[in-house]
Amino acid sequence: MIQILGEPVYQIAYSKVHDRDRKMQLAYAKTGTLRAALTETEAVNVAKANFSEDANVKLVEYITTTNGHHEYRESPLPAYAVTFSHPSNTTVYVAAKLGTVQKFRNNKWRVFDFLWMMHTMDYQSRVNISNWLLRAFSVFGLFSILSGFILFFVSRKKTIKIKK
Repeated sequence: MIQILGEPVYQIAYSKVHDRDRKMQLAYAKTGTLRAALTETEAVNVAKANFSEDANVKLVEYITTTNGHHEYRESPLPAYAVTFSHPSNTTVYVAAKLGTVQKFRNNKWRVFDFLWMMHTMDYQSRVNISNWLLRAFSVFGLFSILSGFILFFVSRKKTIKIKK
């Protein structure tokens, strides 16, 4: 059970026998009647209630699809992206069928996400840390280290000790 704007609501998950796609439905906890997905106004109110700062809403977007580069990737759709007029440029993502906040994204997170993409060398999904490009650079790094040790021992000057 969750609360949507002070109202207790159940999230009901269901699917067909061999269907991998789970469907969600909201139902009022007091009456058991089914509830429609969040409206834009309700989503904005949920986002405001969960955002700790007092800021005005700058933009509201209804998202039905995303790609691998979108900051709301791999999350329940459809959703509302509520962007606030705040120095952090925070966007709160509210899943319409779940009635809950899924993600908070701000400028610091966007910088981190870019640097993480560069670090993992996964420029599409940003979650695959065993991609071929990273493996190739790892092997090249090991080869460089090994060749450095070999060159050190091959090129060092031999000192001759004279006994007196």
